[in-house]
Amino acid sequence: MEFWGIDFSQLFVLATKLGYWGTAAALFIEGLTLPFPGGTFLLFYGFLASQGKISLLPTIISGSLGYTFACTVPYWIGRVGGRPILLSYGRYIGLSGKRFQQAEQWFAKYGMPLVAFGRLLFFRNYVSYLAGMAQMTPQSFYLYTWLGITPWVAYMVMMGYILGNNWKHPMVLVDRYSWPAAAAIILMILTVAVFYWSYKVRIADKG
Repeated sequence: MEFWGIDFSQLFVLATKLGYWGTAAALFIEGLTLPFPGGTFLLFYGFLASQGKISLLPTIISGSLGYTFACTVPYWIGRVGGRPILLSYGRYIGLSGKRFQQAEQWFAKYGMPLVAFGRLLFFRNYVSYLAGMAQMTPQSFYLYTWLGITPWVAYMVMMGYILGNNWKHPMVLVDRYSWPAAAAIILMILTVAVFYWSYKVRIADKG
């Protein structure tokens, strides 16, 4: 199997042998903001779960923890290097020029909820750099990162589980699972709205 012209067949063989450690490793690489198909590996692990080779819950937990720990690297790059390093090298992670300014504005406005749910929307992995740049405390960063990434990991693993042998062809979702996918997206949006509302209420109460 190839992605971007790279044959990942042997990696999938290794992933099968590694089990939960493989889930953590795949998401760890993705959390480093490296170009790696972490979502595809989650589909694969969901497929393995459907075959009874691994269990769903440990797969989801190991994946979300692997990603969360990996985000330590971009977080500290942003925290130590600050705005200058992101302005100089942000283009290498898709965060340059106008996009960087927009991300800054959104982070200043929404703060911690953006760390939790920005990855599910359009800020993807580079929200870790922004959190570090904003000097967000490590404890809050890890908590909100884990809360934000776990729904995505669970969703991808479950899709792999549902698809079974068709896990290699996620576009099957369009035909067979459009309604469940839509329901999941709506649920995520509602979760974001409730989370943000409760956050604003807490801030107002403190004020």
